[in-house]
Amino acid sequence: MKTAFRSFKADMEDIGRKCNRAVRSGARSLAALSWPALLAVSIVLACLLTIVPLVLTLFIGLLLLKFVAAALFGRRPRQIVE
Repeated sequence: MKTAFRSFKADMEDIGRKCNRAVRSGARSLAALSWPALLAVSIVLACLLTIVPLVLTLFIGLLLLKFVAAALFGRRPRQIVE
């Protein structure tokens, strides 16, 4: 039992070190950016963080609505005859 915990603890310490290195690398990259580039990065990041969840939520909601409507009405779309 102790070996499993030690292995888990070693894995968590390794993950912690890697996250620490990634954060420090990101901080150095941000420190090297000019003010206009930092402004552009922050605007793009803000747009991504607000738009992507909204799009995914609307997609899932409309897909569920489509499934509910198909289950209630049970009709398939008519084939287009040319």
